[in-house]
Amino acid sequence: TGIGDEGRKALAEGLKINESLTSISLSGCEGIGDEGWKALAESLKFNQALASINLSRCDGIGDEGCKALAEGLKINNSLTSIDLSYCTGIGDEGRKALAEGLKINESLTSISLSGCEGIGDEGWKALGESLKMNHALTSFQLSGCFYIGDEGWRAIGEGLKANMTLTSLDLSNSNVGDDGCKALGESLKTNTALKSINLSSCGVGHEGCIALSEGLKSNEALTSIELSDCEIGDEGCKALAEGLESNKALTTVDLSGNTFTEDGFDELANMLEVNTTLRRLNIDWPRGLSCASNRRKIVEKRLNENAVLRDRTVPMVLSNSAFLGGAEIPDELKELIVSYL
Repeated sequence: TGIGDEGRKALAEGLKINESLTSISLSGCEGIGDEGWKALAESLKFNQALASINLSRCDGIGDEGCKALAEGLKINNSLTSIDLSYCTGIGDEGRKALAEGLKINESLTSISLSGCEGIGDEGWKALGESLKMNHALTSFQLSGCFYIGDEGWRAIGEGLKANMTLTSLDLSNSNVGDDGCKALGESLKTNTALKSINLSSCGVGHEGCIALSEGLKSNEALTSIELSDCEIGDEGCKALAEGLESNKALTTVDLSGNTFTEDGFDELANMLEVNTTLRRLNIDWPRGLSCASNRRKIVEKRLNENAVLRDRTVPMVLSNSAFLGGAEIPDELKELIVSYL
């Protein structure tokens, strides 16, 4: 934590000519001002070896430092991961500059902005626009971003509609709420890349569940969604179950730590009479109730049947022409058969 601007400048000079170091962590370093961060950012323009850099909890990175880093990202083509989580000194201007860098960068696949409190609607709008143009990022961590407003959620949703590369999005412990879920639900209707989304501890209400459900009905890409500890009650559970009845992509759903009762469990059990893709459903079963025990057995039985169907039976049939009288099935027909299951 004692590295200052002079030390950072010296480190930056070394990184300019380094050809072997691939990962560096400067997490929690204090006492570094704008000049130190500018020097480090300048080194990124020359370094072609570094793949990962951790700058988390560096409060000294302000807007000017972030602007410098963004300029470095425009030129650097080796860095694949950057962690700027809990860098609370970065505001809208720095985030706008970072978004401009992401529009151009073609190597960065993972970025964390978790716990960044200084971003307002303008900063989120800029990041949403960058998602429309970025063709490299596959993982985006925004956990603990409590101050994303309605405009920010709309911008993120619009960005996801156009983005074709992002596969993992972490929004846990953020104030998603109903408005955020509406924006995300709309994006799920058209997004074909996102595989995993984490919305745990996000206070998803009834209206939010309805919006997510509508998105899940038509989404064909998402395989995992986490909705644990979201205060989802029976009505929200019913809405999600309706979406899961139509969904043919999700394999894992986490609904643990929510507030729905026996009625919610019934909705989920009934949903599994129709859904044939879900293999894992995490829920908290009440102890000591025989009715809950029976429902649990039914749910677990159906999840196991789905796993056997999807992981064993279907692949075996489609790969063995003996099951079909010796006839080979065209790939297009195989996809059609699976889509109807």
